[in-house]
Amino acid sequence: MTRVTRQEIIDVHCHCFTGAGQTESVTHGLARLREAGVSQLAVMGLVNPDLDAQQVWQLIPEGFENLGGPLFNEADDLLEFNRQSGGMLFPMLDTRMLHGQPQQSIEQLFRRGFRGIKGLYLPDDANDLNISSIPATFGISLKQYLKQEWAIFAFAEANGLPVLYHMDASRYGDMMRAILNDFPHLRINFPHFGIGRKAISQILDRYPNVFTDIAYMLPHIQNNPVSYADFICHYSTRVCFGTDALLYQADIILDYIKLMRSLKLPHAVEDRLFAENPRHFLGLSPKRPEQKIDPAYPVNI
Repeated sequence: MTRVTRQEIIDVHCHCFTGAGQTESVTHGLARLREAGVSQLAVMGLVNPDLDAQQVWQLIPEGFENLGGPLFNEADDLLEFNRQSGGMLFPMLDTRMLHGQPQQSIEQLFRRGFRGIKGLYLPDDANDLNISSIPATFGISLKQYLKQEWAIFAFAEANGLPVLYHMDASRYGDMMRAILNDFPHLRINFPHFGIGRKAISQILDRYPNVFTDIAYMLPHIQNNPVSYADFICHYSTRVCFGTDALLYQADIILDYIKLMRSLKLPHAVEDRLFAENPRHFLGLSPKRPEQKIDPAYPVNI
């Protein structure tokens, strides 16, 4: 009997936005993803030391349906979901609601099981997410905000942690370069093609430690598949599979898998996108020798 190789898939960009009340839904969704070849999901979890509900929503973009706690204290639930999944999740700490001396909070949470950092660059109200700036939310200066972010980058670089950092390369390219010049060994993913392919190309060409992902780009790729396929092939060692899906939204992840396969990328490029680049970015060990499985196994979605 002819045997085929099962393709591994790692999603580097998911969000929690859920809690213990959705355990059954999350468990069912993860089972479906495993059947499709998904081995790992990097999931961003928020913590909220002291913000009230009104302040919290100033830092959350529209369109995110939160099924967890109203104050977005997701750390406990995310770590428990990871335990229940047998380690299928890669918990990443969303630092947007930390201020003052965030490194102390980060160190405590990483001792509990977080493995990476998620951040957003929010210096002003002109950000592409249309949410409040960090200086305005916390009543601090831009200088204080940047000092805080630099402390987080330093912690990540010193500890070999991946950082997924939402930042618009076309608007904040100079600041992006400042980060990369100061932290040349930081593994960092500027998601959503850096908000614009032209601007992020200049960054990818210059800095070998930078990755990007396809999260939230599904409609754009559907509308212009040839152009996006060319971009992915050109930066085939730097583009990661990511979706921006919430932890209970398995269907969105499956839709992204279908879309990527519809592009008919060269097999080597598709393998890099789905697994090799995510492994490199997240700092996961190389994949073990591939298992051979019966072609009746449902590898196609």
